[in-house]
Amino acid sequence: MAFEESGSHFVDGFVDAQQGIDNSFDKALQSSAGAAIGIGTSVASAALAGAGSLTGYAGMASAVSSLGLGGVTTAIAGAMGSSVTGAAATAVVTAAVGGPLAMGAILVGGTGAAAYGVYQLGSWLGKQME
Repeated sequence: MAFEESGSHFVDGFVDAQQGIDNSFDKALQSSAGAAIGIGTSVASAALAGAGSLTGYAGMASAVSSLGLGGVTTAIAGAMGSSVTGAAATAVVTAAVGGPLAMGAILVGGTGAAAYGVYQLGSWLGKQME
């Protein structure tokens, strides 16, 4: 879930709660699927560009940027004691979590969890407004 989608999930949760329905699972699944497709596309693009053995890392940097999470990975790298930013920060965090496959799983799972949480927050507020 890119940050610009979070407002949509919040509003959907609010409106759905007013109508007595819960689409939180669908929102989480859609966001996770979108992230998985984005990551796959990014990694494939890096491979086609000739990234060689660094394809996974280059793909993760592109995916993180597409999802709007560059600042998050820079902050995490900083908390780990690194002063790198941008794609280098993503590479540091990717290596720390176990490589591109682990980072991809974290991004897909985290995106779905974030979408679910934002939807539920909107839903809770919608129920309070009844």
